[in-house]
Amino acid sequence: MQLSLNVTKTSPASPVRITTLCVAERNKCVEVGESIVLQCEISDPNAQVTWYKDGIKLPEAAGQDMLAEGSIRTLAFQSAMMSHAGIYICKTTDDAMQFHVDVKAPLLKFSALMEADQKQTVMAGCPIALQCELSDPTGQVSWYKDGTQLLLQSGVDIQSEGSVRSLVVPSAERAHTGIYRCESKDDDIQFAVEVKALPVKFSELQERHRNKSVEEGCPIVLSCELSHDPSAHVQWYKDGMKLLPQHNMETQSDGLTRTLLINSAEHMHGGTYECSTSDDTITFKVDVKGRSPKIMPVSLSEKNKLIAVGCPIILQCEVSDPASQVSWFKDEVELFCKTGLDMKRGGSVRKLMIHSAKVSDAGLYSCSLADDVVTFHVDVEATPVKFSTLPEIARKKFFEAGCPVKLQCEVSEPTAQVYWHKDGEQLPPESEYETQTKDKLRALIIQSAEVRHSGAYSCEAADDRIEFKVDVAEAERSTSVEAGSLIKPQCEISDPRGQTCLCEDGVKPLPKSEINIISEGIKTTKVEESTMSSCSGVYSCKTDDESEINDFHVEVKAPPVTFSEIPEEDLFKSVVEQEELVLSCEVSRADGVVQWYKDGIEMQQSNKITIKAEGTQWNLTIHQAQLSDTGTYSCRAGDNVLLFKVNVREPPVMITYPKEDVHLDRHVPEEIILSCELSRQNGAVSWYKDGQKLQESENIKLKVEGPYRRLKIISSGVEDSGEYVCDTADDSIFFHLTITEPPVRIVSPSQSQMELCQQTSERMVLSCEISRPNAVVRWYRDGLEVEENDNLILEVDGVYRRLIIPETTVKDSAEYVCDTADDSMTFFVNIAEPPVRFVRPRKMASRVEMVAGETLVLDCEVSRSNAEVSWKRNGEEVEDSRNITILEDGVIRQLTIHSLVLEDTGQYVCDAKDDVMDFQVKVQELPVKIVGKTDAKTEKQFLVSDDIILVCELSRSNASVSWYKDNQLIDETERYCSEEQGVFRSLVVLNAGLEDSGEYICDAKDDKMVFYITVKEPPVQIIGNSGNPEHHILVAGDDLTLECEVSRPNASVQWLWNGDILKPDTRIKIESHDVVRKLVLSGLQPSDSGKYICDAVDDKLITIVEVQELPAKFVNKNESSKISAYENESVTLCATVSRERANVRWLKDGQLLNQDNIHISSEGITHKLTINPLQLSDSGEYVCDVNTDEMYFSLLVKEMPVKFIRPLENIVSLKGNSLILCCEINKPKGDVQWLKDGQEIPPSRRHTIRAQARERSFTIHQLQDEDAGEYACESTDDRTSATVTVETPCLVEFIAELRNTTVREGEDAVFKCVVSPEDTRLVWRLNGKQVAVNERTPISSNGLCHMLCIHNCRVSDSARVTADAEGLVSEAELQVQEQQVLFTKKMAPLVAEEYSEATLEVEVSVDSGEVQWMRQGVLIHPGAKYTLKHKGQLHSLHIHTLAMSDRGTYSCETLHDRTQAQLTVEPRKITMKRGLTDIKTTERETASFEVELSHPNVPGTWTRNGIKLKPTNHFRMSAKGPVHSLTISNLSVEDTGSFMFCVENLKTTARLVVKEPPVTIFRKLEDQKFPDGAIISIECELSRHNVDVKWLKNGVEVKPGKDLRIYAMGRKRFLQVMKCNVSDSGVYTCDAGDVTTSCTVEVYERELQILHGLEDLDIQEDQNAVFVCEISVEDVPGEWYKNGERIQPTSTVKIRQEGTKHFLLMCNVRAEDSGKIQFVARQVESVAHLGVEELPVNIVKPLQDKTALEKTRVLLDCAVSNPRCSIRWYKGSNVILPSERFEICSEGCYRKLIIQEVAQHDEGTYSVQVGEHTCSAKLTVEARSLQMVRELKDVEVMAPNEACFECEVSVPVLKAPVWSLNGEPLQDSSQVSLEKMGTVHRLTLRQTSPDMSGEVEFTYGKANSRAQLRVLSDP
Repeated sequence: MQLSLNVTKTSPASPVRITTLCVAERNKCVEVGESIVLQCEISDPNAQVTWYKDGIKLPEAAGQDMLAEGSIRTLAFQSAMMSHAGIYICKTTDDAMQFHVDVKAPLLKFSALMEADQKQTVMAGCPIALQCELSDPTGQVSWYKDGTQLLLQSGVDIQSEGSVRSLVVPSAERAHTGIYRCESKDDDIQFAVEVKALPVKFSELQERHRNKSVEEGCPIVLSCELSHDPSAHVQWYKDGMKLLPQHNMETQSDGLTRTLLINSAEHMHGGTYECSTSDDTITFKVDVKGRSPKIMPVSLSEKNKLIAVGCPIILQCEVSDPASQVSWFKDEVELFCKTGLDMKRGGSVRKLMIHSAKVSDAGLYSCSLADDVVTFHVDVEATPVKFSTLPEIARKKFFEAGCPVKLQCEVSEPTAQVYWHKDGEQLPPESEYETQTKDKLRALIIQSAEVRHSGAYSCEAADDRIEFKVDVAEAERSTSVEAGSLIKPQCEISDPRGQTCLCEDGVKPLPKSEINIISEGIKTTKVEESTMSSCSGVYSCKTDDESEINDFHVEVKAPPVTFSEIPEEDLFKSVVEQEELVLSCEVSRADGVVQWYKDGIEMQQSNKITIKAEGTQWNLTIHQAQLSDTGTYSCRAGDNVLLFKVNVREPPVMITYPKEDVHLDRHVPEEIILSCELSRQNGAVSWYKDGQKLQESENIKLKVEGPYRRLKIISSGVEDSGEYVCDTADDSIFFHLTITEPPVRIVSPSQSQMELCQQTSERMVLSCEISRPNAVVRWYRDGLEVEENDNLILEVDGVYRRLIIPETTVKDSAEYVCDTADDSMTFFVNIAEPPVRFVRPRKMASRVEMVAGETLVLDCEVSRSNAEVSWKRNGEEVEDSRNITILEDGVIRQLTIHSLVLEDTGQYVCDAKDDVMDFQVKVQELPVKIVGKTDAKTEKQFLVSDDIILVCELSRSNASVSWYKDNQLIDETERYCSEEQGVFRSLVVLNAGLEDSGEYICDAKDDKMVFYITVKEPPVQIIGNSGNPEHHILVAGDDLTLECEVSRPNASVQWLWNGDILKPDTRIKIESHDVVRKLVLSGLQPSDSGKYICDAVDDKLITIVEVQELPAKFVNKNESSKISAYENESVTLCATVSRERANVRWLKDGQLLNQDNIHISSEGITHKLTINPLQLSDSGEYVCDVNTDEMYFSLLVKEMPVKFIRPLENIVSLKGNSLILCCEINKPKGDVQWLKDGQEIPPSRRHTIRAQARERSFTIHQLQDEDAGEYACESTDDRTSATVTVETPCLVEFIAELRNTTVREGEDAVFKCVVSPEDTRLVWRLNGKQVAVNERTPISSNGLCHMLCIHNCRVSDSARVTADAEGLVSEAELQVQEQQVLFTKKMAPLVAEEYSEATLEVEVSVDSGEVQWMRQGVLIHPGAKYTLKHKGQLHSLHIHTLAMSDRGTYSCETLHDRTQAQLTVEPRKITMKRGLTDIKTTERETASFEVELSHPNVPGTWTRNGIKLKPTNHFRMSAKGPVHSLTISNLSVEDTGSFMFCVENLKTTARLVVKEPPVTIFRKLEDQKFPDGAIISIECELSRHNVDVKWLKNGVEVKPGKDLRIYAMGRKRFLQVMKCNVSDSGVYTCDAGDVTTSCTVEVYERELQILHGLEDLDIQEDQNAVFVCEISVEDVPGEWYKNGERIQPTSTVKIRQEGTKHFLLMCNVRAEDSGKIQFVARQVESVAHLGVEELPVNIVKPLQDKTALEKTRVLLDCAVSNPRCSIRWYKGSNVILPSERFEICSEGCYRKLIIQEVAQHDEGTYSVQVGEHTCSAKLTVEARSLQMVRELKDVEVMAPNEACFECEVSVPVLKAPVWSLNGEPLQDSSQVSLEKMGTVHRLTLRQTSPDMSGEVEFTYGKANSRAQLRVLSDP
């Protein structure tokens, strides 16, 4: 290698200086993200500078540029960061410049929001979402409401996502209304939120719930439900009138439900009801029908009768209408009165009576009304013959021989047959045994008993038998009898004449009623009828001489205790747990002892068990029975036992909630819980689905929670739908569950319709967000499903569905629907062309003034050439004519008026629909002007007697003028002279007077001049007038006197008040005396205030007068203002003011009064406030205010005192009865207290206290003796009392009751009854009236038997007979039947036609016989429909205007007979005698249709094209007898159609055809010529406007298109061809059907020339080539060629045309683009040459040295001169190829080499070769800085053990670290071990000794770690 060195001696270099900068350029302050540019200028452009930051040299780095351009040195940072702040220095070898850079964090700003987003109005319950966007995503914000900071709390959610900050209130409340503010440290933004309460709406009601039809007497219930807000107030209205609380009507509110209840409907209650809130109204229609008679409900026991044979059958029901007729049926056969069967009616009661039941009377009985029926089941059974139970003592008989034997028993039926048996053998009828039968008693008698008569006797009936045991023994003198039995001691003496004496225990008894001594011959008998225990003893029978003595030993025993018979059903008791169990029995003796047993174990009294005896009644009571109390209970009395069977059962398990079946609709996969609440917690339930019992599974859980039973379906499916049943043993509830797939909803947009307006060529996207991503969506366009094509894309993106039209046209305007199965969204899309605008500014002025005869041209420029405009003058459209031409040329629209006339003046408007341009045109003749008007003096003043001379100069001398005074033409007179001199015109008025003042006009037609002339006397002055108004203040009632002095006596003045002239009257006096002028106004009023002027023409005196009113005062303030009254009364507050017409206001609590009960009136100075009726809320302070005074009233409204308006009355009642004490208070709501004998009555089961309306009642049940006393009812304000007397009833008993009796007229009726006791006083009554004893009605009695006989009965004697035995009553019915009325002529069936009349006839046997006519069992009353006639024995029923509903069974009834027949109504057979016929006519004529029917007065309907016609002025309908007509007047074409007349099922049709009159042509088409490119416009005018025409060209129809317009304006028809060409020539025809018109149109070509041809062009690569060619004609298409090939537009080649200029633009040309460029248009062309020079290849920006950290990314780049050149990269001499670590990029002229994760071995020299040019740079790789991850730790060891130190660094190192001990480096040896394991380094010291103690240090670069080593020696 040869090295040469050239040394050149130069002069010393001058120092490199930096130009001083101002302070502002050296101190930079930027925000983060902005660019930082530091520039300085040096003296030497070639000098190098060095940049420093904070004293550290800045290397080149990404995002940081160091640039040198000439002498400017620049340091630039593309995006400032906070770390870029600091002091920067630009340093040369001789100078330095310092920059201070401050980087600030960016301001936290909010993005601007639309006003609509900052003002939100939401409904209560909806979410509130406030959003704003912050400039920095990390910025912090605070939210405030009304100035108070909002913190995270319940109901408010503060969110932050990216740069968006949100405040969300999930459910808005009224309290959330306010101003919200979101605040950052630098900015804030406000939101105004208004929360409106949700409108209170009504839930939708079905039609049947809103239209009610009820019968009179039934309740009316109108119910509606609010959408929310249970506290919302509603108001009810009827027929528009507000409903107030009243009797029989009440309003109810329960939660959201509002109800209007009318307890008993009346006819007046029908009408329209409304329930209104402030936001909604719901309407009900109520129809109250007359109440059809109904049968009142009959109890089940009355409907099912079991009657014994011979007993009466009484079936009874009650009807709602006492006048209604019923029919009785047995087994569907109608019953009639006969012997033994009576039908009775009394008021509303209907009875069927069968006096003596037979087995055949059993069956199904029914009582029938027209619309109701009640059924009775009657079963008659023969009563089994039973013997009455006899005590054992009565069945076991002991007789002494010779005594009579009598065995007696009682059977249940008097007619029963019995047989007597002895020892099993039947006794013969004729024997020594005597049998007796009396009523129910059966007896067997043996006259004289013998021992053989002993044995077992029995009496047997068909169903029962009773046994007797008889013992007959020889007579004994000892007798043992039961108490109460008969004692008959008997003795026989030898001498019948001897006297005997019976002694008892040796004492002769005293005479007693119960002891009889009978002597018969030699026998003496003592009979003691009723023995007692005191009758025991020794009885002796002695003769007088005691020669014969017989002793009898008698022992009287107490009778055994027996039980009274108990019905068998009472022996079986079944009660529910916790109820009270009562067992009762009755014993024969009150002193009888009874024991109670359960299951054989005697029961004792306790808290739970009560055993109580009341007389002979014994009760066992178990309180709160338990299940364990079930068993057999026995009651024992001596040897008698009574058994009771008791069953205590659990209470039924009932479902308390829900009460009714539940219907549920749910969606998949919701969790479903079905819940029931049971009446007790231990109840068991079973769940069923569709009849199948359910068991628990993974998806179904059955839960028990206290009384609740729940079925839980965790994840429901469609298959879970069905009927679920929760079943207990006693109750069940059904759940009807329907589960469906959730509906597919359109989530966004939220509204169901949306309108979109776009312009053509824009991209249109219709997007919907749906609730499920997998749902199917269909798009429809105008009802047809759309299909994808190139210009319509259907896109599916998750939950989004989009319809995209990339480039819209007008045809894309339509209704688009996005439809799911459950929801739809409609888009109304309107695609419009861009609006037509006029190009501003105007080319001519908007106001045009021209002279008649000139040509007017108005033109304007529109925004697009195809825009349609219309020209209008003064609102009327301007059309082409000979004088007017309308031209369209490209974008120019022109209107030309060739010769203006005065009528052309006006406003001209060019209207383009979207825009208008107007011109104001004024056409005038050349005017005559008056010269010098502006300089002339027109206002002149003259004094009286002066001459007036007026002069004006004209612009033309030949013009004439007219003179006017006050608009009146001046004629020449002696005083008025007009003169002409050249161009001057003058008027002279001689000797002027005051009357010559006025306005003088010189009128020259086109101009005029006005002179204002004033002729006046010397001015009048008011002496002493200062010129300023005077002010006076007076009081009402004063007099006003105004006076002034004028300058001359004849001066006239006027007095004015507020501008009005004052005239003298009673109050006003105007005086004038010499020079004095005076005004006097007496009795001032405030209305007289104002401005008073004394007007003397030349002077004015002004006086301001204010009249003040005397203040109004209250004159009765001293009267009492404290008023008290009771509610519902009225009160009047009265205030008297000092004057009338005072403005008085009444207030309460500061508010004006306007309630319904407030009445305000005034009379003169007295003002009244009346409150009627008073309410408690009316209490308070009332103020009467009159502005200047106030009067106060204090009103206290007291509650109305509760007074008794009906007091209690004394009552006497029988013991055991119920007693009711009633009183009435004066208002419905009032509390009362009941007292007895001054003490409050405690609650008791026997007492019932009721309050109903104003009535208060107290009921005592089962009246007892202790209930007697004084009873009082007390209110807080009143008291009433009465005395109750309790009487014990006499034990009167009817042994035999009265029986109903039916007799015929003239027969006798006998009523008997048997009453015990015999001395009972009995009273007979007929229909409640006591019977008077006479010959017809004798009354008799015989012992217990009482009898009433009624002789010779009459029909009027039918009555209710009552026998009253001291309060005990027996009743019977007496029915006297009159002579039977029978039908001698039955009713015959009848067939009649609808709408005719029918007559039904019958004949009865008696002239006076009454009949009743019925239809279907309903009584017929005479009226418009029915006429009833009677003539002798003939009766008839006439039915008018028969309808199909009149058919049925008609019956006629007397009291004894009935006949019926069928009425058949056949439909009326209507026929058409004459039908409709077709009509053809023309417009404006009249057409008539007629139809003739077979019957008159038949309504029919007219229809046109299937639509029913209504009478109008156009359609007139009439009917005369059977003829119906329709007249249609003033016909038009639209009336053409089919007309039909319909009557019932008949129709007739005809067609009306209305034609227009033939069309004629007013103005025909005219031949025309046009140059190509112009607009062809041809028109014709027809005779009428509504004619469709066809346009033809050369006989072929043409249609409107892009360049062809066809339109109509009124009667004119237009055809326009835009930008015509030669091919548009031809014959054009307008065809109007009846007539045509044609014209020839010729289009000629304009000559085409090249005005400016192409020019050659030479440029370099990457530059743009532009070629322009201009031709002579616009809108002629041209073509471009390069080297003979046609050029097509691309991304780099653009072709366009502007008018006559054609452009070709070629961007970024290359060398291969060189060649011949040619433009061709029709037959002309232009050629030019394009030359492209290649760019030289060079390295513009070389590579730069780089220093990088290990593992980072390195970028080496350079710039070349030609972007298309190729380069090669080298490292050293090796070529670099692209790989994972090496990336080679080309971006325009830049070439880049990117090394990923650079390593140490990547260091070296990198070069790039471009053609012959190369450049290189050095890459230096620095190791990453090392850090200690784990430090060394101190170590303590015992010598000579090993000491080990270990540390860890952040990255592996290549070089060995340095270890040292006490500052001396350590090397690896046998004593020292140095190890490296990745990032872990270890030092091991062997054979340690104490002298090795010290500091161990690890060092690698700047990283080091130290620790202490302590070696201990072994002691």
